[in-house]
Amino acid sequence: MDKSLLSHWWRQMEDAHGAPIPERAPLTEDREADVAIVGAGYTGLWTALELLTADPSLSVVILEAKVAGYGASGRNGGAVVAQVNGSREFWARRGGGRDAAVRMERAIQNSVHEIGKVVERESIDCDYAANGILMVARTPLEARNFQAGVAEDRDYGFGPEDSRFLDRNEVLDRINVESALGARWSSHCASVDGGRLARGLAVAVERHGGVIYESSEVTRIEPGRADTAQATVRARHIIRATEAYTGSLEGERRSVVPIHTSMLATEVLTESQLQQLRWTGHEALLAEHPFLHLQFTTDNRLTIGGDDPRVPYHWASRTDADGPASPKVVAHYVAELVRLFPFLEGVQVANSWQGVFGTTRQWAPHVSLDPSTGLGEAGGYVGEGLAASNLAGRTMRDLVLGRDTDLTRLPWTNMVPRRWEPEPLRMIGAGAIWAARAFGGAREVRTNRPSQLVALGNRAAGFTGHLG
Repeated sequence: MDKSLLSHWWRQMEDAHGAPIPERAPLTEDREADVAIVGAGYTGLWTALELLTADPSLSVVILEAKVAGYGASGRNGGAVVAQVNGSREFWARRGGGRDAAVRMERAIQNSVHEIGKVVERESIDCDYAANGILMVARTPLEARNFQAGVAEDRDYGFGPEDSRFLDRNEVLDRINVESALGARWSSHCASVDGGRLARGLAVAVERHGGVIYESSEVTRIEPGRADTAQATVRARHIIRATEAYTGSLEGERRSVVPIHTSMLATEVLTESQLQQLRWTGHEALLAEHPFLHLQFTTDNRLTIGGDDPRVPYHWASRTDADGPASPKVVAHYVAELVRLFPFLEGVQVANSWQGVFGTTRQWAPHVSLDPSTGLGEAGGYVGEGLAASNLAGRTMRDLVLGRDTDLTRLPWTNMVPRRWEPEPLRMIGAGAIWAARAFGGAREVRTNRPSQLVALGNRAAGFTGHLG
């Protein structure tokens, strides 16, 4: 396959390699293992690495339909942000009240730093840098919401070392967003090259004794076995880590819905542009209306992605997302980039790409393992999987090893997701929800008041907000 179609990160890796990155051999013969993991994205790779470092005697096999890091793990924006879908109230209702929500939040915050420890231990060259994140407010409503969010942080026991509200001058001292009215700053975020992190984790898994089979699409999972077209792996534990691509498995079409998104990377900025940008801290950057996420790369480019003009769900849960973004989407992101930084008018685009991330019907991630069947699954990160997948891998490790730990008692453990509606209801509902959120968001910008359309779209989708 032409891996250069996958993302800017893949192109950079292939350029550095001087040739296409070689693919691993497929599974061609039946074999046995202690643990078989379906999917070589972050979730599968973290789970394998954690299991192998905890118990080197284990036989761990990963089966990947394409190549390790093919999906969202190799196409993301690189923000390891301590955030998962589901509000604090949502996680409190899962059991354990406010304390459970706080434990969940502290666990995802800790995952940001756990990733840094593993990157250093395994010598993974992925530009990991724990520089924090700025969620910039460009309207009075956004500023009020961020101030309220920081006040809620204090109510839940999080201090100024965790988050703070910055006024306009404090924001401009860090980054020259001309329209900024303020920002919510959080220390719990790192930046990485997502593609090199995924490929580095794959190498680390193999170094610790794991085996990864690429071009080995699993078509069916049953207790004790995972079947591909060519062969079968039999194992006591079968872990599904397929995220947005879950629908390709027999009987799983309604388990996880793939949501389409796009990104672009600019050409290397000029010295003049860098001086005007003043982004010396290299924090990750989020903006709203529309939602945008941005990174300042180590080679002086900007990346941008987030909401785009398309309906993000495609009929029958299609995941065809290789190749560049459409000209309409590229133009949208360039316009938003210039709206944030007017002095970047005329900036050139080096690469654009597409991808899909997965969401369950609750719009919240989960980790589960049935000890009676040995079947486990993790995912549903709704585009926030960099930190959450690490936490999922460590949680799954403890579940597989039969440990009763703080991780296995988190409120996302063994949460049973609801199934999505069948077609055509999924397509109709996705279009209606997207329209409500888009029109409602535009109305919020015009009026500086919360929109009932946004609230209606969120309720219809099952979205309750973010933790973190």
